[in-house]
Amino acid sequence: MIAGFVIAVFTAAYALIIIGKFKRSIVAFSAGMLLVFAKVFSDYDFERLGELIDFNTLGLLIGMMVIAGVLGGTGFFQYFSIKVIRLSGGRTRLLLCALLLTVGVFSALLDKVTTIILFAPILFLVADTLGKSPVPIVFASIMAANIGGTATLIGAPSNILIGSAAGLGFVDFVVATGPIALIALVIFAFYADKRIYQSLADVKAELKGLPGMDPSKAIHSKKDLKICLSVFVAVLIGFSLHGVLGYEPSVIALGGAAAVLLLTGKNFSELASDIEWDTLLFFIGLFLLSSALNVVGIADVLSRGLSALAAYEGLFYILMLWITAGLAAIFGAVPTVAVLIPIMRTVTMNYGIPVDIWWAVSIGACFGGGATITGEATNMVGLGLMEKYMKTTVTYFEFLRFSLVPTLMVLTAATVYVALRFAF
Repeated sequence: MIAGFVIAVFTAAYALIIIGKFKRSIVAFSAGMLLVFAKVFSDYDFERLGELIDFNTLGLLIGMMVIAGVLGGTGFFQYFSIKVIRLSGGRTRLLLCALLLTVGVFSALLDKVTTIILFAPILFLVADTLGKSPVPIVFASIMAANIGGTATLIGAPSNILIGSAAGLGFVDFVVATGPIALIALVIFAFYADKRIYQSLADVKAELKGLPGMDPSKAIHSKKDLKICLSVFVAVLIGFSLHGVLGYEPSVIALGGAAAVLLLTGKNFSELASDIEWDTLLFFIGLFLLSSALNVVGIADVLSRGLSALAAYEGLFYILMLWITAGLAAIFGAVPTVAVLIPIMRTVTMNYGIPVDIWWAVSIGACFGGGATITGEATNMVGLGLMEKYMKTTVTYFEFLRFSLVPTLMVLTAATVYVALRFAF
């Protein structure tokens, strides 16, 4: 009876998320609270809330949002972009590919949603200067962000979930998913240059007249910039050494956020708009939904079904890569990973599948989620900003027509990588 109720709530929530009529954060949070009020978690009290909601993930997200918000406020990203524009020398294709690679790199170092928010105004300005529609430029940048975010623990929300659930650290992700993220980013850059940017002529004169082309004027506070960069580097070092230091990544991120706020004199009210509250509520709802699947035993049933493939270990890795990618494209990367976490835990603990299977799930979620508007928050945020700027609407299939081929390309490269690195 309870299992049927959980399945019904879960199915309804995911249907509403896919339809997109309501905000997915509100749907997921409401569905999670419905399960709480229905006493699905009857054996849990408030003191055991951490067993249902992963506060390590939430803390890491909040900490990085604060650091990125203060760093963005210094004008650092505008400064960096102007440098890239000037180094291109007006060669349009070189400029756009350089911006694409820049977005990919910053998505790995910060997170891909924040990166798109920070770089969107720069992309619009460049498109206007070129006299071209920003649609293909923004589409390509969103794809680059999704690929680049695959490289690190903090680059993608789905990676944060996996890292917390499997006990995998920053260095683990860089070593395991970093190489394929770099390979895929280069592949996509070549694809974008040949299929998207090839018809664009050089515009040296126009770029010289680009507003705000003096990089020195982009920085609002050199003091705050130095503080933010110092703390940010310290946080990245802390992530790399968290196993030795004995601190969870969330503690390091929140410590960095506290240091940035204290040293720059900023306060929480100034950064309220930089905290993605919808994302945090979305995660809380997903944690409750996935915990409910585990509590009523549904995750165990699915795990036993997948365990039948455990004898074909190499095939299992590749199969999970594509299953995760397909589900991420349909349901979204984060919801897919949230559901798979209890299943993968059971498979690795009870059925002899190595923990390397998490890398197939991570790569599949990040690459597959880039295929559709609903697959990643990056896609929805980036397209939302573009629609607001252009006062137009991008359809589901318009984005899919652009993303499908490059998504299949990078997934094919990932299949080879996973097979050679982990499966065989």
